[in-house]
Amino acid sequence: MKSLDQYILRQMWTPFLFATGVVTIIVWLTQSLQRIDILVEHGQTLMMFGWLSLLIVPSLLAVIIPFGLFAATIFALHRLHSDSEIAVMYAAGVSRGDVTRPILIVTAIGALATLWINVDLMPRSYRELKREIADIRADFASAVVRSGEFITIQDGFTVYVDEVQPGNQFTGLLIHDYRNGDNAETYMARRALLRETGIGPVLYLSEGNVQRVNQKSGEVELAFYERTAINLGQFERNAGDLQLEMTERYVGELFKPDLTQAYDRANASRLIGEGHGRLAAPLYAFAYVLIAVYALIGGPYDRRGYAIRIVIACAAVGLLRVIGYILQGEASELGRYWLIYLPPAATIFAAMILIAEALPRRRLKTPPAGEESE
Repeated sequence: MKSLDQYILRQMWTPFLFATGVVTIIVWLTQSLQRIDILVEHGQTLMMFGWLSLLIVPSLLAVIIPFGLFAATIFALHRLHSDSEIAVMYAAGVSRGDVTRPILIVTAIGALATLWINVDLMPRSYRELKREIADIRADFASAVVRSGEFITIQDGFTVYVDEVQPGNQFTGLLIHDYRNGDNAETYMARRALLRETGIGPVLYLSEGNVQRVNQKSGEVELAFYERTAINLGQFERNAGDLQLEMTERYVGELFKPDLTQAYDRANASRLIGEGHGRLAAPLYAFAYVLIAVYALIGGPYDRRGYAIRIVIACAAVGLLRVIGYILQGEASELGRYWLIYLPPAATIFAAMILIAEALPRRRLKTPPAGEESE
């Protein structure tokens, strides 16, 4: 690799990694706050909260990487202009293609990373996230860990615990079971122990009583016990049998919806459109970068700076992304999935044409080194 390529690569890598990292952390923190209920309501550890938060990072990177490449290109080329290095390069016979080549190398790496995330890493992480959350919410013990609060596990089944102890042990337990309407029961126990059995979780109650209302006489019947048990298996939700959303599916599953499933039949076109959208996402990385390249080295040299061009480039990138989202929705409805690839592909083609056409003008306007202007 040429020393010039290595130099420009260094100018690209640092701002790219910095911009991508900073934006990812900021968005990650805001998204993580939405998972704070898992920590509070279900008594999970900070380690579990961190793991759940980490699982959303791939989906953020899939969106942020193309914009990070755009920001890095703007920063690197503007810095080269500010230090007059671009002018020196042109005077030494370096072409615009030579300057663009290392930028496109970094872009290709970022685009491949985006493709891998969309095809494999994102759906895998989202599936794991959904499975973890389902396991947590299906765990009866985690639902009653908040001491001193009445918690409704299911409509008609309310639990109160004075104190939670290690090993799924509870003291001062009250359970009100009114799922059967008139046959409501209230259990009180000095101690309780939750154990997983072959028939599901079973709550063993010790030293307590159960209260029932006699439907004929209307009197409260009180029965004391030394030990009894309540089967909680009916409250368990199967965490493995989950409806996969679009973000949780691999590309192959998106392109071939299971029409035996009601969700897939109702959203078949959207699922296919999502698959094409993921494959088209890496093209946006090249489109954004070429917009930045044309903005900073495609036009004539401007002694007043490039602020206006940078603003226009940012607006163009934002508009391109909005158009892409709109067309993806329309293409999914119409079944014309090629429209999903049109915005980035057309932008890449147009930018390459404009950059190529600007090359002769740049060379004519840049005098050779040592030659005085007449």
